[in-house]
Amino acid sequence: MLTEAEAIPYEPALLRGERLLVLAPHPDDEVIGCGGLVAQHLREGRPVRVVIGTDGAVGGSAGTREEESRRGLSRLEEGANGCEVVFLRLPDRALGDEAAPGILEQLRSFRPDLVLVPSPLEIHPDHVALARVFCELVQRDETLFADLAVARVAFYEVSQPLRPNAIVDITEVAEAKYAAIGEHRSQLALHDYAGYARGLNAYRSMTLPAAATYAEAYYVVELPLLRTTAFGELQRRMGAAPHLESAEETLPVSVIVRTKDRPALLREAVESIRATGYPCEVVVVNDGGADVELSGVTLVRHEQSRGRAEAANAGVRAARNPFVAFLDDDDLVYPEHLDTLTRAARASEAHAGWYTDAVSAFLRPGEGGGYETYSRLRIFAQDYDRELLLLDNYIPLPTLLVRRDSFLDAGGFDPAFDLFEDWDFLIRLSRRGDLFHVPRITCEIRHFEGGSSVVLAAPEGSPRFREAKLQVWRKHAQLIDNDVVANVFERQKRRSGTLYSQLVESKGQADDARRDLARFAREDVEQQNAINGYMLRVRELEGSLTALQGLGPLIEQKTLEVERITRETGRLSLEIEGLHESRAADAVTMERLRVEIDRLNGLLEMIYRSKTWKLHTAMEKMRGRG
Repeated sequence: MLTEAEAIPYEPALLRGERLLVLAPHPDDEVIGCGGLVAQHLREGRPVRVVIGTDGAVGGSAGTREEESRRGLSRLEEGANGCEVVFLRLPDRALGDEAAPGILEQLRSFRPDLVLVPSPLEIHPDHVALARVFCELVQRDETLFADLAVARVAFYEVSQPLRPNAIVDITEVAEAKYAAIGEHRSQLALHDYAGYARGLNAYRSMTLPAAATYAEAYYVVELPLLRTTAFGELQRRMGAAPHLESAEETLPVSVIVRTKDRPALLREAVESIRATGYPCEVVVVNDGGADVELSGVTLVRHEQSRGRAEAANAGVRAARNPFVAFLDDDDLVYPEHLDTLTRAARASEAHAGWYTDAVSAFLRPGEGGGYETYSRLRIFAQDYDRELLLLDNYIPLPTLLVRRDSFLDAGGFDPAFDLFEDWDFLIRLSRRGDLFHVPRITCEIRHFEGGSSVVLAAPEGSPRFREAKLQVWRKHAQLIDNDVVANVFERQKRRSGTLYSQLVESKGQADDARRDLARFAREDVEQQNAINGYMLRVRELEGSLTALQGLGPLIEQKTLEVERITRETGRLSLEIEGLHESRAADAVTMERLRVEIDRLNGLLEMIYRSKTWKLHTAMEKMRGRG
């Protein structure tokens, strides 16, 4: 059970990417569904590219709608450099696999680390189709996965609410978003999309703090997880109803389930078939185990075990429908499994069989007594290659749909095989025609540690595993000549070379990212140390301020004294200035006196030098006065 906090976020998420790619089905979905988040990225100067799938011509002029998208996105920028807009111009209300090449090109050229995609819960067929095309691209293209290994995917809502795991506060950019929606005038003439978006965004803020009045909801998943998650499982996690609506025209299918003494696992397997909602027959073959109690199934019982091959053969012979699928009791099918296979069979009747992709889940006993999954690997995701099938089995039996008469005409499973009986059968089946591959994850092959899993009991590299492969090769030795080996080797070599190149490039990018992370961590420590130093200085200043506040009366007294001294200093300055003026006057007087004295001294010098003065001096001496 989900806790309340797990069911709905109570804190706003900071959802950001260094390079944001937005996939929108129609012109206007990019602003209605995620305009707030796009605006935040643009205003922070982050690169943004918007890819719009259809021309929107059902809702108006294609040219008009493109121009409305450009104007709408420009309303989100607020002085930013703007974002790139790419129009794929595919037919409106007919979006499908033809969108894959264009989306793939944009993913590879832009290399985003955050991708916004419509929710798979959307009602509009173009919205669901775009989500499905994107997920299938991720699941089937290994080189794309290498390019986007560190990316996140955020699914957004437009016309159908989802159960989010991230809610983004868009309050500050909300009005810009609604103004952007307002630029789509041709659509507002049909519906009040701005009002709908405003109402949904207001509702989404309900669990956030009061300051958040508008928010957008997203379901965020790491891109690598998409490689091992079925589309139906994504829908379930986002809140889809437990049953999918089946196609109106269905192929009659019987699902063969082999079992022996694993009643709990058998019930899970059968329930997974019923959860598809597909009207199929379930044939359970109990191969010598304890009695099983299941209602609504066709039960075949072997008193003694006849082996895996004979158990499957017995199930097919007991089946009443012209198409058969297979499931072991320890495996599971996802809700879309039968619908996906039967749609492929209706669309490509000339093929000998049809198969999808599977996830390999590895489980071990948990602390609570049950089993817990510790690894999920995308091992089986290979396009059909008849020559490769001769050398290795890449088609797990639970992924297969085949005509019942084709199975029986090919001889069914060979009882001589205890392991790889399905591989031997597929080689024989492939001689009747090609097998059609649907690159979608629709089932789960489970391997239980400590259980009776064939894979874990005979892992690759073990003597039993090798002997089983040799048994297959010996049986079909006449088909495996040098040309077959060389062709397969060359194709696998090219594939491995491509993957290796991608791995090397990804490793280089990862190394760069780790170095950047280390640098950021170091800079963060330095900045934190600086902040700590500033905080210490602030605390010291706060302490000094507190001490000064305690000296308030003394400071006031000293302030009064300073004012008194300042006044006295001013008075003395005036007196000194007066003295300076008086001294200047005295200096002028003294200079006049000095000049006069110099003049008189000059006169005396003249007198002293005159004959009269000399005569006067001589007479005075004679009189006895000298």
